[in-house]
Amino acid sequence: MEKPELKSILTSAVFVLLFGGAFFLNLFMPKAEVLQSERRKPAAWPKLSVETLLSSEFMEGFSKYASDNFVFREQLRTARAGIVFDVFLQSDKSGLYRDFAVGAGKFEKIDEDSMRKAAEKIKALCAFFPDLDIYYSFVPDKSAYAKNHYPGFDPEKAESILAGILGEIGYIGLFEVLSADDFYRTDLHWDQTKIVGIAEKLGSAMGFSDRLETSFETRPAGAFRGAYAGQLALPLPPDELTYLNSDILDKAKVSYFNPAADMWEQGPMYDLSAAGGRDPYDLFLKGAKPLITIENPSAKTTRQLYLFRDSFGSSLAPLLASAYAKITLIDMRYIDSRILETYVGENGFAEKNADALFLYSSQILNNSEILLVN
Repeated sequence: MEKPELKSILTSAVFVLLFGGAFFLNLFMPKAEVLQSERRKPAAWPKLSVETLLSSEFMEGFSKYASDNFVFREQLRTARAGIVFDVFLQSDKSGLYRDFAVGAGKFEKIDEDSMRKAAEKIKALCAFFPDLDIYYSFVPDKSAYAKNHYPGFDPEKAESILAGILGEIGYIGLFEVLSADDFYRTDLHWDQTKIVGIAEKLGSAMGFSDRLETSFETRPAGAFRGAYAGQLALPLPPDELTYLNSDILDKAKVSYFNPAADMWEQGPMYDLSAAGGRDPYDLFLKGAKPLITIENPSAKTTRQLYLFRDSFGSSLAPLLASAYAKITLIDMRYIDSRILETYVGENGFAEKNADALFLYSSQILNNSEILLVN
């Protein structure tokens, strides 16, 4: 009987050490409560029963659990991303791209059916305030500004689809005002310090330019690694998170509706504690909230604004505060249209002395089922 070669013995030993070591590390190393780079909780241990064992449910759940809790998960994700982009020179990894002009992003092709449904929902909401001046716009995905021709968002096509349903409402185009530099390189959002021109464009179209304050102080809030940095798993240079402030914003009263307590609570315009949290963009008006009001005691008008928005509106609304006595931000992802009028205004929506602006990003238009409009 031939003796095994030293090379075979060493190969087997290395194999056992690597995979055996990884196995024991996974057994004894503490499990992460949150996958910070991916901004989510890891998959939990699946339910073990005769039914789940006989079906594929347990093994599918275990596969997700093992993948999310593997001890070298982040290092392997980074290695894979490096191979995809720098060795195989692919243009994307699982729909995520890395572009010279806009940084990291995700392919956001138009979902025409979803966009039409979004327009129908906007039209249905307009019935709440027939006497108001109503406008709509959208924030194009930053892939529209990439140097490479990715299968991304087409602003002209979006304009055409929306106009087919919302043609009677005033449209304000923002595509030409924005550029690649106005968005964070590691995230989908725009940078508040770069969108004063957006506020000016809205002021010109909606008639509040003479009331709009455009002089702000820029303040730092720390380094910012956006959602795409974690999803790509590449060591991308962080963005700088900054925000704009002024005397008017310091004096403004900000109130947040707490649905759990069914009451309004006062809070800050900028939540600095969020800047170091899981989603630093929650710095702006504390992130996702169903209803927020900004009251401006320095206003030279009694006019109000109803801003139907997503997270992009959180950073835009402070820039519009000087032009209105009160701004009400409404996020239809978190409040049902059937109870909306109960919570907005003392007697429903203000009449004849207010504007309404629908401003949604391409991500919302492409996923219109999340808007709770019936």
